[in-house]
Amino acid sequence: MDINNSEEFHKKEKEEFFRLLKETGESLPEGGETVLDCFLEKDGHVSADYIAKCIKESGKNLSLAVVNEALDLLCRYGIAQKIMLNGKGILYEHLHVGMEHDHLLCTSCGKIVEFEDKKLHERTLELAKSLGFQPILHKITVLGLCPECSHGIPRRSISMPLSLAAKGERLKVVSIEGGVKARKKLMDMGLMPGDSIEVISSDGPIIINAKGARLAIGKGLADKVRVKNRG
Repeated sequence: MDINNSEEFHKKEKEEFFRLLKETGESLPEGGETVLDCFLEKDGHVSADYIAKCIKESGKNLSLAVVNEALDLLCRYGIAQKIMLNGKGILYEHLHVGMEHDHLLCTSCGKIVEFEDKKLHERTLELAKSLGFQPILHKITVLGLCPECSHGIPRRSISMPLSLAAKGERLKVVSIEGGVKARKKLMDMGLMPGDSIEVISSDGPIIINAKGARLAIGKGLADKVRVKNRG
């Protein structure tokens, strides 16, 4: 989408949003239009913190609470949508009506790539129905390394931080990184390179099963633990 088409599209989105608000009798919080304009200017996936930072850099100052309230309203009216990518928290992206896409997430640099695959979409729906599940919505996130981050790395050596792991994954600890204090803390908990683990929960602290015992590891420490699929 070129700049002129982009500006025209965002103008149309803004007009449609305000028309819907008028029809329903709702309104943006004070400063909400600034959040809307900032969000429409951004491409890709953005966080509420990032929007607040950009607004501050433009010479205005809005609280994070106002930014979150405005973004929630944009989601409710179909201008934006929330996505949850393991380890990255809540991000917001433009909701382009009629477009279906999934995501590739680089576990090294955090790069996110959108992709569309009609056959994959159809196969996912067929699989769900074959198991007696009535699908409403699906989103697929493929974790891996982008071409820049994977260059020169043998396939068998590819790993990711434990903080990006999802519930139910069975993994092997490749290495423990960070400073001496972080490594000692993890090793004192009984976590060692070579251990086989299972992720029990990834909401809040990462809860894992290691050697038959549950361990709770904060997100910061989990970033220091490199893991890969068992194989």
